[in-house]
Amino acid sequence: MQNPITVLFFGSQGAGKGTQVKMLMDYLKSKSDRGIIHIDMGSELRALRDTGTYAGKYTGAVIDKGGRMPDFMPIYLQTKKVTENFTGEEHIVADGLARGREQTMCFDDMISFFNRGEDFQIVSIELSEESVVKRLLARGRNDDTEEGIKNRLGWYKTDVLPQLDLLKSRGRKVHIIDGEPDPETIHKSILAALGI
Repeated sequence: MQNPITVLFFGSQGAGKGTQVKMLMDYLKSKSDRGIIHIDMGSELRALRDTGTYAGKYTGAVIDKGGRMPDFMPIYLQTKKVTENFTGEEHIVADGLARGREQTMCFDDMISFFNRGEDFQIVSIELSEESVVKRLLARGRNDDTEEGIKNRLGWYKTDVLPQLDLLKSRGRKVHIIDGEPDPETIHKSILAALGI
């Protein structure tokens, strides 16, 4: 694999993004020794919550309700991670970003600023609402209550899905991937879509 890739994953909670991100990163590591900057916003926010700081306390309150974080926090966390770690050579694999217009514009502007706009691709894993609820209740995480799940699905539709159109309007390649099959089949579909 010659060039580093920049991939932003979309998909509602339970669509298998985390599994697919890990499979993609393992694949990339097997093909070269190029580093990977992985931005998993859910993990970043939970890590902030667990610090017990003033910011962490308020972040935890939003997470526990299944709410959407105000844009400033994900923008701060994603910008900090890239600007402090990026040398220009790494792959960038991001998940859980672009939850609203400001976050999307910020991430896209950052990718363009670092001369990675031409290689920037989006993978959107699509899954039925019924499958999402079933999967999330099965994994048993403490913020996966039925109410929390429904809240997150609600703002995913109203706030997140429109970002795909925004990214398309900025000339980004968006790949829609069926999230219903087994993980290996989905992984192969993603590799084919990305052309790697």
